[in-house]
Amino acid sequence: MRWEGLFADLEAQLAQGQWQDTETEAAEMTRGERAGITLADRIRGALGATLQVQLAEGERLQLTVSTVGEAWLGGSDQGGSLLIHLETVLSVDAPLAMATPEDSPGRRRLGIAAAYRTLSRARAGVVVFGRDGRSLGEGTIDRVGRDHFDLAVHPRDEYRRGRNVRGLRVIPFSAVQVVRSAHASSV
Repeated sequence: MRWEGLFADLEAQLAQGQWQDTETEAAEMTRGERAGITLADRIRGALGATLQVQLAEGERLQLTVSTVGEAWLGGSDQGGSLLIHLETVLSVDAPLAMATPEDSPGRRRLGIAAAYRTLSRARAGVVVFGRDGRSLGEGTIDRVGRDHFDLAVHPRDEYRRGRNVRGLRVIPFSAVQVVRSAHASSV
């Protein structure tokens, strides 16, 4: 009888230890999964939601998220469309509870240069704002390199035509905070 009680106690301890091991492993796996989640994944989980974003120079923008790349966020506010470099985001006020990693390897590799190329192909008029919040110029993105783009400088209310272009400005990606559709005058 004593042996049966002892073995039953040992089995209970073993079962409890295995349960604790399982709980510990699950907690470690959860921490590991969280460690792999990026800010882009968190924002991607909020597609269609309205977020308040604080930028490096202090500006706060309230925008509706429409697309997210690994290094950028696309959306719109009352002033138009925006393309924001994620590295210039100081904080996001929104419920970003659900993370959605990009499942397409092709889209996962699309960086900020791909977003700029899309604007260039569309011949979209833009205003480019630097990391200090000041305008770097307005016009049309002409060519996009690996780490910079050429902005054909012209008034935002005119099409990019030879007679309207006042010059060509080369802007490194690292200088940019926000690219906004041309019909707005501030970030």
